[in-house]
Amino acid sequence: MSRRTVVYLALGSRRINAALRLSAQAAAGGAAVTLVVLDGPAWSAVEPPPGVELRRMPDRRAVAALLAGSALPAGAAVVAGDVPALVAAWSVGRRRRDVTVTVEPDAERGRRPQPADLAVVTPWYPGPNDDFAGAFVRATTDAVRSGVGTVSTLHSEGWFYPRAEASPDAVDAVTDRLAARAGLVVVRDTPQGELCRVAVPSLTTGGYPQWIDAHVRAVRAALPTGRIEAPVVHAHTGLYGGAVAAALARPEARVVVTEHATFLPRVLGKAGVRSRYAAMLNRADVVLCVGGSLRDYLCAEFPQHAAKFQVVPNPIDFAGFAVRPEPVTELKRWLYVGRLIEHKGVRVLLEAFAIAAAADPSRTLTMVGSGPLTEELGRRAAELGLADRVRLLAPVQPDQVAALMRDHDLLVHLSSKETFGMTVVEAVATGLPVLVAASDGPRETMAGLSGVAGRLVEVDCPPERVAEAFEELVKELPQLDLAAAREALRERYGTTAVAAQLHRWYQEPITAVTEPAFTPGDRIVVLVTDATEAARVVAALPRAVAAGAQFDVLTTVDGIPGGAGVTVHRLRAGAGLERIRHAEDVVVRKAPGKVVDGLLNVARRRPEPGWEVLLRRARRMHRRGARRAEAVLIGPRWVRKRSDALWSELRGELLPGLDLARTRYVVAAGPVARELAGRLVAGHPGVVVTGSLDQVPGSGTGPGK
Repeated sequence: MSRRTVVYLALGSRRINAALRLSAQAAAGGAAVTLVVLDGPAWSAVEPPPGVELRRMPDRRAVAALLAGSALPAGAAVVAGDVPALVAAWSVGRRRRDVTVTVEPDAERGRRPQPADLAVVTPWYPGPNDDFAGAFVRATTDAVRSGVGTVSTLHSEGWFYPRAEASPDAVDAVTDRLAARAGLVVVRDTPQGELCRVAVPSLTTGGYPQWIDAHVRAVRAALPTGRIEAPVVHAHTGLYGGAVAAALARPEARVVVTEHATFLPRVLGKAGVRSRYAAMLNRADVVLCVGGSLRDYLCAEFPQHAAKFQVVPNPIDFAGFAVRPEPVTELKRWLYVGRLIEHKGVRVLLEAFAIAAAADPSRTLTMVGSGPLTEELGRRAAELGLADRVRLLAPVQPDQVAALMRDHDLLVHLSSKETFGMTVVEAVATGLPVLVAASDGPRETMAGLSGVAGRLVEVDCPPERVAEAFEELVKELPQLDLAAAREALRERYGTTAVAAQLHRWYQEPITAVTEPAFTPGDRIVVLVTDATEAARVVAALPRAVAAGAQFDVLTTVDGIPGGAGVTVHRLRAGAGLERIRHAEDVVVRKAPGKVVDGLLNVARRRPEPGWEVLLRRARRMHRRGARRAEAVLIGPRWVRKRSDALWSELRGELLPGLDLARTRYVVAAGPVARELAGRLVAGHPGVVVTGSLDQVPGSGTGPGK
């Protein structure tokens, strides 16, 4: 019987770990495996796993020639291990019907996820390329799976690639065709239930709106019905898992979102992100924040949804973190476990250790993790003369962390940004004292335990102060009570305690959100000079009025209804300028766009993606040109002229009747509306200008369920 042939294509630089692991597994299973890579810096020092033949190819033409030759006997499997490999693999599969194209060597062909009682949706989950991403999601699923029936985890995995490695137009065309055949889906049975991994090709230079849309499309294509067929959907992170759940959950399903993301404050101000997050909040039944500081931040950003934000921490399996056999009696061996990145405070940690090490030559530091600062930290340790006392180790498997902690005397964690701080809790669970920066998460998890489990230091404090705090902790060590600290944390964060909270949100009725009423007489002014924004206002006004708001709508757009609580003021000045803008929009954007989109729809039905690639490129170039034309034809000068004309009408006829002394908010979306709003609120410092009704507390534009 001949051996199965597997040709694993890894033509980029982003999924090397997955390529090595999956090709090794296929070889261990008896397959004849050839790993095909492009000869470049990313692969220069990589050695093939046992039983795997590594072929380094000079360019993509050489790869195509290899695949067209005798490397693929009948029945062979071609694995597209990364985004640049997708196009090559598709080309082979189109020509060779006797060859299987997949994204993992042993994927069960054609298998799709089945309906379940609980669907878990996440962008992060342990997988072939990263054992550690989303370990907390798996732990949460483990905690709740007893008593919920069947569980299906939908992991939409971002496969990022730079433009230099693949053509986005070709990737998009091929991705659509592979997705239609479930070619980007791998479904497996795991101890947590069914796991469906969906590859989501994502351009590194894209943005969150594009990435979110890609995750939604990929998961929709993977599902047999295009919907998540579960009565309860638990999504992780609002911007990815939450957005997918909001788009694909059935209308009657309960959607529970756990928010972990430390990056929210950094990205919510980016174009299109806030509106996506607000849309997720409108659909979610409850949003579980892993820490109180994260909840407070979201309440401040989205006050109309404040009742939805609850605190439920990540679960810790204390049974998996057995206490060390003997208590710590001296703090010689420092340990850090985590990413080697800037905000984790690893530079300060190394400098603080150097100070402490100077006082005692027996002290050592072990830093376990990976990241962009790895080489820098190694060089700095050598400069400090500590190369033999500082170890930089690769990440270890989650089930090895407890043993690592029992082999050290102190966990030092100086991160400036943490929503939870799981490593700190795990350390105390093993009986390991901790020296921790009081960032949001650790400050909450260590509440009442400073002096019991270790010490807290200020965030971003200098190395000298960290070293001083360490010496103080050395003196306090006999007074610590790690057993009491462990029990306190188990009651807060143990699997049983957290699972009970999650089951409550899965099963118990959720009280409807009562939105705050307005003070009688308070008003909101809405400025609308754009038809798209007008449609959003029309949809939002009924609920906003029901919540007690009184509106003056100043608009250039016909069709916004007035009525109880809503007074519509039609602005007609500058109509000639608006007609110029409309004509430009039709000539430059709408008419050519319809032609290109029509041709593109025809090309998508062809089995060969060549025409679709060309038309995608044409559409992208047209959209870019239209934006540039709009910037020239309708730029700041046009905005100023349009707002001048409208301001003249508004000031002369409407301003006296608005009574801005009783106005709390002015909602203005778009450049002309914002320009008008700035003039309108001049001299009224108490009036707040916002970009949408979503940002007005009590406006009623939150959940309407």
